[in-house]
Order: sequence, then structure tokens, then C-alpha cells
Amino acid sequence: MLRRSTSACAVVAILGTLHPQATSGSETVEIIFHGGTIYSFSRDDGSPVEAIAVAGGRVAAIGPLAEVENLATSATRRIDLQGATLLPGLVDAHAHLFNLGRSLQQAQLRGTVSADDCIERAQATEATLPPGVWLQGRGWDQNDWEVQMYPDRRLLDEAFGDRPVYLRRIDGHAAWVNSAALAAAGIDSDTPDPEGGEILRDPATGEATGIVIDAAEDLVTDAIPVETAEQLDRIVALAAEDARAKGLVGVHEMGVTLAQWGALQRAAAAGTLPIRVVAYLGGRKVLDEYEGGPIRPEASARLRLEGVKLYADGALGSRGAALLADYSDRPGHRGLMQSSEEALTQAAAKSLERGFSVALHAIGDRGNRIALAAISNGYAAAKHARQDLPDLRDMRCRIEHAQIVHPDDIPRFGQLGILPSMQPTHCTSDMPWAPVRLGEARLVGAYAWRSFRASGTIVPLGSDFPVEKVSPLLGLHAALTRQQPDGNPEGGWSPDQRLSPQEAVLGFTAWAADACGVAEWGRLRRGDQADMTILSVDPLKHGPQEILGARVVGTVVGGELSAQLR
Repeated sequence: MLRRSTSACAVVAILGTLHPQATSGSETVEIIFHGGTIYSFSRDDGSPVEAIAVAGGRVAAIGPLAEVENLATSATRRIDLQGATLLPGLVDAHAHLFNLGRSLQQAQLRGTVSADDCIERAQATEATLPPGVWLQGRGWDQNDWEVQMYPDRRLLDEAFGDRPVYLRRIDGHAAWVNSAALAAAGIDSDTPDPEGGEILRDPATGEATGIVIDAAEDLVTDAIPVETAEQLDRIVALAAEDARAKGLVGVHEMGVTLAQWGALQRAAAAGTLPIRVVAYLGGRKVLDEYEGGPIRPEASARLRLEGVKLYADGALGSRGAALLADYSDRPGHRGLMQSSEEALTQAAAKSLERGFSVALHAIGDRGNRIALAAISNGYAAAKHARQDLPDLRDMRCRIEHAQIVHPDDIPRFGQLGILPSMQPTHCTSDMPWAPVRLGEARLVGAYAWRSFRASGTIVPLGSDFPVEKVSPLLGLHAALTRQQPDGNPEGGWSPDQRLSPQEAVLGFTAWAADACGVAEWGRLRRGDQADMTILSVDPLKHGPQEILGARVVGTVVGGELSAQLR
């Protein structure tokens, strides 16, 4: 617990001249933080300051404690950090709140070691369900099993009978379902693969094995009963509170339906949204259903509608990522494009013409090359239709994941002004088997954070939770080491692609803010939003293992203290 001091201690260093009247507007200074290491990221050298004052939800002053104290009144609360480190609030630049909220109520399959292990965990969840309700879960990864093969529906049939079962793979790009779920979805041996998807089949009989990949998942999810407004509201509350408890003050929510957008709006209107959410509509269909353009209120607002999430390809783990050459471990297969280049270009053009930014999922080198072309050509079409559009660079378009990129294409991101939005823990999760999928030659462009930085672009960082765990501390560790939490491999995987400590923190703060164009977020300058994450260690000075073991002391969102700080 932090100590609330009643008298001044030594704290912060100032940027420029600080005057007693230099508060944000005329508000009374409500809180002064001091007694620890405070980073504002408003100095080029990244040096810490002594104290920071908050008034009206904004940074009122930052500088030497004695000068900040000149702004205090009898009502000012002083919070002694007791040696902790205060940073601009950490933001996950690619997340899925609704999937997280669902997962908190479903079978937790992360870390399972076999199909039988999955079934045992799912049976514990089934015991809490009424008859007939779908049993759902997420997190299995056959690459972590002793037998690295996709499981079969018959195992689920034996365990769960007629109850429909839908268990998503960890990356969300494949699912394991039983016969009851296949029947509910109308999938049989005659069902063709949907465009951008695959129904795995027994080579001898042609029957579906129970594994559906990418667009084929939609056939099953369309059969699952729609969540009520009350259920969606609970999902938002559970996920947002969990994210804040892990040290996040905001997320970029990648791909919402209109019903989910409605739940976010209700939470924001009721004042119950504990973090900032920058939302992206989930695909061309939702864009067509949505009337209007982006919603970009003032920086103090908790909710923002920024762009449209589109999909080029699938995921590497399920061999759905679109590659320029065959998978090394599946000759003749080059992944799945979920949309053609023409369709992606049209969707990007429509999004940009309506003022939305585009966030385009692309993982494989072919997927990324097509994604770059689709955004560039889509912008040209949108600009032809609407001359008042800003430059493409100012539209804040992004490629989500950018995991496997041909070296020739890496400079094109910076040249076009398209941001690579990347997730460090994807690298450390995938590295045990990515070389098997790709072969050694393609690894030069794999999870190439340093190469992107060398090309002159920023790299907003996230986790893609619940594909990965929520904690940004895991992301910082992965960015710094390219090692798994246990320290493997020694020296890191492709260590030349590591980020510096300051770059890693910037990826979760200032660069995440730059990705959605809000100047008052991601830094702690006078007048900026008072969004802060307080950690028990200094991620710019302490080693990666100490970061892994750090404690989230508390968070501040728009001057509002989390429970630990109250």
C-alpha cells in the first residue's frame, strides 16, 4: 500500500518553467505523487522527474517537488510512491475484451498438455451449466502437446454426448467441436469449405473431423445463441476490470459487432467503464450495418470509435497464414486468404472514404504484401471519391500482427505511413515451432521489431489477449529478451530483433497513443490526461526477470485512482 503523506517530500523534475498558477485550467490540484521514479516521456532523453500533480483529470504540473508543492492547497492529497515507478498508463494496442470476458466464464484451456487434459477441464465447466447450453472454452494449442496433432470430434462426443461443444484454439483461428455442434451448424461430409476457411476431413471417409479453421468457424458460431444485452454488459465489466487489475489503462478493441459496440456505449454512458477503449468495427459486414462515421470525442472520454478491422489471412499456428511459398511442414499448402486482394481493397476504400482508419490483420508474408497493397490502393480509390481526405499517413492505418514479412516489404510500412501493430508475446509463444512452419530462410522477417524500427516506423505493442495473457509485463519481458519466461532460449531467439527498454515501454504508451492520434494520451506533459501505471520495479532500469516478477501497485485513469491507491 502506498503511503499518503501529509507533508512534502522530494519528488519531480520539471519541463520548462513551472509557475504556481500553471494548472490545467483553474482546477485545484487534487493529488501530488512523489517519492519514487516518475517517467513522463516528454523529454527526449527519457530521464525521470520528481513529482507530478493532477487536477481535473489532467496533469497539472510535473517537475521538482518543491515547485509542484507550490500548487498544493489544504485539500491536496499527497501519495508517496515509496520507491515505486510511475509511468504513462500502459495501453494494449491490440486486444479483444469480449473474448476475454467470455473466457473468464468458460473453460480455461491454456497450458493444457493433451486432448484429455482439455476434456477434463471442460468437464469441470460443464458441471456448472444447465442442460442444453453450449459448452465453450478457449486456449488449447496442439503444438504444446506431446502428440502435436489436431484432436478428433469423437473424443468430445464420448465425453459430452449431445451437448454442443465449441473449444477455440489459443489463437482463435481454429476450433475443436463435437458432432452435436457440427449438426447444429449444418456441417456434414457434403458441406464445402467456405471461402477463407477449411473443414478438416478424414481422408478415408470424407467426414468432418471436428476441426474448423478460420472462416469455417463462422459456420459454427452462427449456430450459437446470440448473447443478450445483459450478458454483453457483464462481459464488458469482467474484462475491463481484469485488464485494469493487470496494469492497463486502455485497450484498442479489435473487431466489435454492433451489439458489442452498444454494450461499450452503455458502460461509457453509465460511467462504469474503468479503462479507455478505442474500438474498431469488426469487418465489412459490420461497417455496412453501421450508420455514420468515426466517433472521436475529446481526449477525456473513455470510449472512441476509430476504425474498421479487416482480415487478410489466418494464423501461423493453424497454417492459415498466407505465405509466398509452401509451408515447410506442409508441402503444397500456402495458407488461407480470408478475402481476395480486390475485396480487401474495396473494403479499405469504403472504410477510408467514411473517415475510418483501417486495421488489417495479416500474418504471413503473402498476407502482409497483399495487405499493404490493399490499404494503399484502397486509399487511392477513397481519395478519388473524397478529395478532402487527409494524407494516408494521417489516416493511422495499421497492419495487425505483421508477423512474417518479406524483407523487401518492411521499408514499405514507413514509406506508406502504415503502422506495424505487433505483439511481443506472439514471438515468444510461436518460436518453438515457427521455424518448422517456415524454414530458416523466412525467419529473417519474422517478428522483426528492430527491422521495423530501423526502417523509421514506430511499433505499437499489444498482446492480442486472450490469445496471450493480459499482463503487459509479459509483453515488456518478451520485447526485451525474445525469451520465454523461463529464460529459454539462452540469449534470446533472433536477439538482434530485440527492443530497448525505452522502446518497449513506448510501444505500450506513447506509440499506442500515436496509433489512434490522441496527442493527450501516452505521455505525461502538462495538460495531458492523467493516465498512469505504477509498478513496483523500474522497467527501464531493472532486468527482465525483475519485470516479470513486478507488482502492479495501481493505475490512474483520467485522475481516477484504482482501488489499490484509494
